[in-house]
Amino acid sequence: TVTLGSTNTTSATAVQSGSGALTLTSTNGAMTLASGTGTIGISADAAATTVNVGTGAGVKTVTLGSTNTTSPTTVQSGSGALNITSANGAITVASGTGTIGISADAAATTVNVGTGAGVKTVTVGSTNTTSPTTVQSGTGALNITATNGAMTLASGTGAMAISADAAATTLTIGT
Repeated sequence: TVTLGSTNTTSATAVQSGSGALTLTSTNGAMTLASGTGTIGISADAAATTVNVGTGAGVKTVTLGSTNTTSPTTVQSGSGALNITSANGAITVASGTGTIGISADAAATTVNVGTGAGVKTVTVGSTNTTSPTTVQSGTGALNITATNGAMTLASGTGAMAISADAAATTLTIGT
């Protein structure tokens, strides 16, 4: 067992390296960084660096954040993009009872869902009990296209309304 530093009152410990690198290795044992109530900074300086976490050739499980009470987790990126990739595995975003916002800011953006070249099955909404689904647009139009495939609108036992508001509307079918 090797101990560096002291836990006595305000004692500080610095481990430094020049340009020759600093490597910390734990062979088959746990490695823990804990700061009590202090902040842990990794690459928290002003230098342009690449930070790799869990990128080695072995199978890795990477956990980011905590599910403990009101713990927040922020993943952010500058203008260089934020990419989330799962090679043949599922990607799940779940919020419990909270709201999930995608492009929920005031910026003018294009949002693409299921637009890649491969065959995609896209499901929007839930059939669970009284779950509502709203698809809306501003004055820029709402286009629904089925290219050579069937398009079905079914309301079960509920009413179906087309242009049922008070506005004067032209309705064109089968032209």
